[in-house]
Amino acid sequence: MIIYALVLFLLAGCAGKRVIPDDPPRPDLQHRAAQAWDRGEHIHAQDMYTRLLDKFELEKEKEVQAWKRLAISAGKNRDYRTCLQSLQNWARLDPAAENTWQWHHYHSLAIRNLESEQHYVRYLDRLIWDEDVFFDIRLNAARKLTEHHLDSRRYQEAAQTLTNIYGLAFTDEQRAGLEKFGARLFLNMELQELRDAASFLDHEKKLFFPYNLFWWAYHNQRLQEDTDRWQSIRPVLQEIARESQLVDRRALTEDLDRWEKKLGKPSPEIALLLPLSHQYSNVGWKVMRGAGLAHWDLLTSGTEVRVNTINTNNPGWLDELKQMDNVSLAGGPLSRQDWDSIREAGLHEEMVFLTFLPSMEKEGSQGWRFFPSARDQVRSLLQFSTKGMNIRNYAVLYPEEDFGRAYAETFWEEARGKDVQVKGMMSYPTDDHAGWNRIVSSLLGTSASTSRYLSPDPGFDAVFIPDTLGRAQGLVPRFFYFNAEHLVFLGPMLWYQGYEPETLEQQFFTLALSTGAWDSHSRLEPAMELITGLRDTLQGEADFWVALGYDFVRFASRLGDMPLPGDNEKVNRILSHNRFNSWSMAPISWDSYGKASQDLFVFQMDSHQLQPADPESLQWMIESRKQRRAMWLERIRGQQRQEQEP
Repeated sequence: MIIYALVLFLLAGCAGKRVIPDDPPRPDLQHRAAQAWDRGEHIHAQDMYTRLLDKFELEKEKEVQAWKRLAISAGKNRDYRTCLQSLQNWARLDPAAENTWQWHHYHSLAIRNLESEQHYVRYLDRLIWDEDVFFDIRLNAARKLTEHHLDSRRYQEAAQTLTNIYGLAFTDEQRAGLEKFGARLFLNMELQELRDAASFLDHEKKLFFPYNLFWWAYHNQRLQEDTDRWQSIRPVLQEIARESQLVDRRALTEDLDRWEKKLGKPSPEIALLLPLSHQYSNVGWKVMRGAGLAHWDLLTSGTEVRVNTINTNNPGWLDELKQMDNVSLAGGPLSRQDWDSIREAGLHEEMVFLTFLPSMEKEGSQGWRFFPSARDQVRSLLQFSTKGMNIRNYAVLYPEEDFGRAYAETFWEEARGKDVQVKGMMSYPTDDHAGWNRIVSSLLGTSASTSRYLSPDPGFDAVFIPDTLGRAQGLVPRFFYFNAEHLVFLGPMLWYQGYEPETLEQQFFTLALSTGAWDSHSRLEPAMELITGLRDTLQGEADFWVALGYDFVRFASRLGDMPLPGDNEKVNRILSHNRFNSWSMAPISWDSYGKASQDLFVFQMDSHQLQPADPESLQWMIESRKQRRAMWLERIRGQQRQEQEP
């Protein structure tokens, strides 16, 4: 009876139990797998997707998604065999998978753990150099390999990896992204690790990526540890911030500004060498006015700077300059004789000179130029007349003296570089005015037997006359005498400087162009500030010389302390990489050899004042004169035909 009751009890229990199958239906399993994935439960997700792929046939899109999620989940779970197999299935169904960094990332991790670290490094390195791979994959491979080398304390290999990918980058945007990555990487390193790495990385490369970012982080961390190092560390940070070969140095300069606000910075001290008495003192005082206004503007804005002015017409001015031990940068002089005196005294080896001279020997090694050159003037004239007015053929008429010959040669060289032709080149004696008619006639191709009214077309549309405006006033009307009033006359900056509308016969110079470094019509903010500042302080009007002093002091204050001129490569880097963009006059730039160039303004000689040249109005005037000349010639020829008829 007891046995019977027990059997009934067991049967009753069996009758109430439900049998659950091993796997739920496919939709339910898919839902549960997706939920685990979305919650980041990768162990659960791996199990669900394994069962889903093992038990059911899926549509291709769902199967691709399942293999992808299984690969990633297995990778996160460090089940690298499953990860590798799943990656292969993912790529088999969807070849585009290998065009993603995500696929390569987990593939490289699987190789690292299933094969060796050496295979892992080779895999990433191959990706970096593979031109058939999308560049974002190559970038990510380089980042990952750099981090791996740093974790393994292989600092040289890490720097070389970043150097390689930086050189392979196609755009500044890509390079800027690498710079941000490198900066974060090094700034997150502990000081001791930076010290360890410093023994392996070349300090001489501190201006080149990624070494500049490493040494910046290293010195930054040292400074955070002990701010008493500021005096010795600041020059290094300043050099890296302003000279580094980077697409974007703003983060460095902003960081340096924060340190300087916190710990202070020495006031830059500059010298300004000007003739303030006797000959050329009027020019010297104009430069001084601009420099004084710039100094005042800097002081009122909180920028400390000392400006020491020396009168180069005082007998002891060289001794005065020698005693300025804290000056590393000087502006001027204005005369070549004073510059020769500086060189004879050896002072050009003790401080950097930004000379106010149009040319100099050994520019970029013994001295630097802060003034427009003959080449700047010629280049600006050719740029305007070729691109703005489509003039392709030129002539040069130059005085028989060194100045004229040098300018004529420069014009020839610049014209050849711009693929335009110089159809005629002649010189003239400066003191033989009576012979000028014959020379102009020869340049125009007019023979003695030809009537001046029937002169043939000379074959050129513009004439460059590198001489004073006074002599040009004696030459240009002779072209009109030979019925060549359609020509454009190009003059050096001497025309711009000597222009006085009341003394100029305007009808001969309507098509005359000259260059200058100051535009009184400029609406740029720095120029307006200079004009307003002078008027508010009752110091008269601005001109080129005033703007020269104004821009020099503001520019020099941004440079700070300069290295000795003997380290001219460093000086050239500082000048060529400077970020000064607040010019009141035409901006000056320097190349890597320290050679200056200035893109000058081009002016036409208005009856009241110099005006910025307008190519459209000039072309209209040229065409009008050509048509008038053609009509005049046709009328004369018609009259001749009538006279010859019987």
